[in-house]
Order: sequence, then C-alpha cells, then structure tokens
Amino acid sequence: MDALLTAKDLAKILRYTELSIYNLASTRPHSLPPAVRLGRSLRWHPKVVESWIDRKAGLSTTSDTTPEPGPTPKKRGRPTKGEAAAKAALKAAGGAK
Repeated sequence: MDALLTAKDLAKILRYTELSIYNLASTRPHSLPPAVRLGRSLRWHPKVVESWIDRKAGLSTTSDTTPEPGPTPKKRGRPTKGEAAAKAALKAAGGAK
C-alpha cells in the first residue's frame, strides 16, 4: 500500500507552496486532486494525484470522474437593455409571460 501524500508532498509535486495547497483545498477544492480527510488533516493518494495530473495535461482520454454540468445559475441584478428589449418583443409576439 502506498503512503498517502501530505500537503507538503503535494505542494512539491505541483510546485505550489504548502499554504497555497491549504487555501485551494478550502476555497476551490475542484482545482486540486480529490483529497482524503483524516481527522482535520488532508491526504492525497499518489495514484489519484498521478491520474489527475494526466487528465489535466490531456494525456488521459478516460472521463471516469468528469462531473456532470449543473444547472445554469440565475443571473443576479437588473437585466440589460438588450435582455429587456428581447423579453418585451417576445411578450408582444405572445410567446412568454
């Protein structure tokens, strides 16, 4: 069984600082290989890291862990003039509410 990688080990492999690994793991976990939580510490399996790097580099054609695209989030704020004009034209044509 391979030893799990620490944040320091992963930082050396990815050429990041150890603090950057922790920051990315908490703010953008999708930008790192999938981690294993052991208590409060993060660990990475070497084979998972290797396959993640291969996928990022485009060397692997398998999409075994490709996430499904989620629903498009609703826009925030006031619609643009173009969006409002398109909606008004659609409403005038009897298409939408």
